[in-house]
Amino acid sequence: MQSKELDTWLYFPTPVNKMEIILLETLNKIGKAGEIVSVKDGFANNFLIPMKKAIIANKKNKNNLASKMSQINDNNLRKINEATELKSKLESKEITIQIEANEEGNLYGNLGAKQIYESFRKEHLIELDATNIITTNIKKLGEHIVTLRLYDEISVDIKLNVIKKV
Repeated sequence: MQSKELDTWLYFPTPVNKMEIILLETLNKIGKAGEIVSVKDGFANNFLIPMKKAIIANKKNKNNLASKMSQINDNNLRKINEATELKSKLESKEITIQIEANEEGNLYGNLGAKQIYESFRKEHLIELDATNIITTNIKKLGEHIVTLRLYDEISVDIKLNVIKKV
């Protein structure tokens, strides 16, 4: 009897609750500012709505969307301008990371986005989200190019020098 209950549980999983929201700013992998998107309700209730990145897409908010679009567009333009200014500052920057390696130049382990983020934050005193660093895992010493996603489709390539720790 118990195995039959277990079988029905596997065939009929619990449904995932989704919620429609209106984005107040452009978010990576979710949507652009002003769009109505569907996300998991926990993500909306615990992160997007408290951080003022989205509002619930009910009838009242959908009707007021046209009037709020000018405010959303102004906010979006301000963030785009900030990102382009930051891009112009970062274009000539480079990061140097010292890490342990063997004689052939292979790293012990690999260098990921989180370590690059920490080094970048210490050297240049600029706060970015570690998830906005686009790179593959680096396994050799030398020069590498790392892409930083600043906002929406604005990104900048910076040079990363990986040198052997003495």
